[in-house]
Amino acid sequence: MWYYVPEFAGDAPRWPFLFAGFSIIFYTNLDCLDGKQARRTKTSSPLGQLFDHGCDAIALHVMLTFIQAALNEPSWLLTGVASVTVYLPWMTSHWEEYHTGFLMYGDGNFGILEANYVLAAATLSSGIFGTWVWDYPLSGLVPALPYKWLVVKHVVIIFATVVAVIQFYGQVRRVFSQSWDKLPASERGHKELGNGPRLRHLAYSLLLIVVGALYLSDSKLKPGQARLATLLYGLVYATFATQLIMDHMCKEPFKPPLVPLGLLGAAAANSLAGLVDGRLMAAGCVALMGPYYLWYVTTIVGQICAFLGIKCLTITPKRGD
Repeated sequence: MWYYVPEFAGDAPRWPFLFAGFSIIFYTNLDCLDGKQARRTKTSSPLGQLFDHGCDAIALHVMLTFIQAALNEPSWLLTGVASVTVYLPWMTSHWEEYHTGFLMYGDGNFGILEANYVLAAATLSSGIFGTWVWDYPLSGLVPALPYKWLVVKHVVIIFATVVAVIQFYGQVRRVFSQSWDKLPASERGHKELGNGPRLRHLAYSLLLIVVGALYLSDSKLKPGQARLATLLYGLVYATFATQLIMDHMCKEPFKPPLVPLGLLGAAAANSLAGLVDGRLMAAGCVALMGPYYLWYVTTIVGQICAFLGIKCLTITPKRGD
């Protein structure tokens, strides 16, 4: 998709969209099966939880790039705000788990499963009918509509944004309606709990979202810059989410990763000030963030494996009695 649609818009063969759409379906089903497989083989562990949610954090970035390309929409204010708004409820679901002990990816009516299938359906539609289908004017469907500039893809983007905001509201309401002292001692550990830490941790997440919106809304892009910018945000987001997941699993105070936030902040500030070539800035930040992310996750995986006495990606045979 990066090769055929480098700027998220333009002419492209249909088969990459079909491949991307089916990959979302395969990923969604495998994501639902991994826990069952772990329980079947009696290999459930915190390592599995880290892999599950850590890979989800990266997959979310990949799927959002799929849908932006499928809608044939270049990066600008609407796509930037919509993207980070969709990122928000996934992040705050782990914030909710940290403070309540329960992980909820939806509200009972619409959740991550439905969202993934909507993404798959939209991407497959571009592969079947072509990306032009999203540029069909709504006035052709509703002649009385006063906004003649609205097209089908605007409805998809607005729908995704509204659903994400509704999910976010439900998460915040659930967290602040529950008293932290009701958490069992095994769930508290050394966590920072109470309304003060709740607000502070939420503010960290909102800072990530706001800075991301500023950065991804830049429309003054050079060729290749849009993909680098979204990759940078995806890596920073995944690192931030992984740290929150780890601190929940270890029952430790949440320590937001400052280096990734600093890189993202520098890139966003440069987009506003224009001090350095935007493409060069994005490439440089990705060159730093990529190895940092790999070092970060491999270090965590190594520490978990050493502590639990297990191997990564290998099931150690158990001797019979």
